[in-house]
Amino acid sequence: MKKIDNGQYAIKYSQIHSTSIRGALKHIAISGLANYYRLSSQFSKCLSKNRIQFLYMHHIFEDEKKPFRKLIQALIKSHNFISYSEAISRILTGNIDKPYIAVSFDDGFKNSMAAADIMDEFGVKACFFLCGSMIGQTSYSKIEEFCRLRLYKPPIEFLSWDEVEKLLHRGHEIGSHTMNHVELAKLSVEEGKQEIISSFELIMRRIGYVKHFSWPLGRFFHFTPYMAKSVFEAGFESCSSAERGCHINQIAEGKSELLCIRRDLVVVKAPIDHTLYFMARSSRTASINNNQWPEGWREIIQGDLK
Repeated sequence: MKKIDNGQYAIKYSQIHSTSIRGALKHIAISGLANYYRLSSQFSKCLSKNRIQFLYMHHIFEDEKKPFRKLIQALIKSHNFISYSEAISRILTGNIDKPYIAVSFDDGFKNSMAAADIMDEFGVKACFFLCGSMIGQTSYSKIEEFCRLRLYKPPIEFLSWDEVEKLLHRGHEIGSHTMNHVELAKLSVEEGKQEIISSFELIMRRIGYVKHFSWPLGRFFHFTPYMAKSVFEAGFESCSSAERGCHINQIAEGKSELLCIRRDLVVVKAPIDHTLYFMARSSRTASINNNQWPEGWREIIQGDLK
């Protein structure tokens, strides 16, 4: 993790990202795979496939604005951007008749406003998943500690509740990313429930409604079926991972608690070809399993839910 001067917040991607030998080799490998895949007959077919692709990011810093705008411009030529709620609805009803994209941002950073400015130029609306305890937080020491211990980043400013309201008024959606961005799999069931329920209640109290939840870190081993059950018991209508994949017209009973959203991480500063490669790969491997929880989770999640 890079260090910046005390009392200052990161405003550029270059302030939070260090290029390691491993990172450089990974970049080269993805570039090679992307170039190879673009030459195959499957590439354009995969990107034009009827599906819902969830793309998520964390931030749009000053040096990410230009590449983010270019990414939206590139994707809007071949995909239809829809809201997060519409995407969930289309999956549950089996109404996926075009290649769709739904966008979301995790953590609730203040630079979400810059992302919204750019998306609004194209009529794109996103869902912003908030860490409840940090919205409106202005104490530098608390922000620095949270970012260092929970996000493994230098200090980054968070949204205020007034800015959250502005996002809503502009047609964007607000979701929960727990109260404190903790790894839920390491908590007791009761502790995990508290993280989930308290975030739901806080957002409900501040803005009146909240439908969507994404869990911190996002892999299945960072979560448990008992935590997933708590998400729906709290009142959320969807639960999202950070497992790569996309969704096609094969649904499991159309019940929201049986649906696990898969999202592809986008590194905005990486070449657009990298994003297209991961999207095409997710499209190529899409199956009914993408809509479902891991084996054995369903019975626990459904439990007494009606």
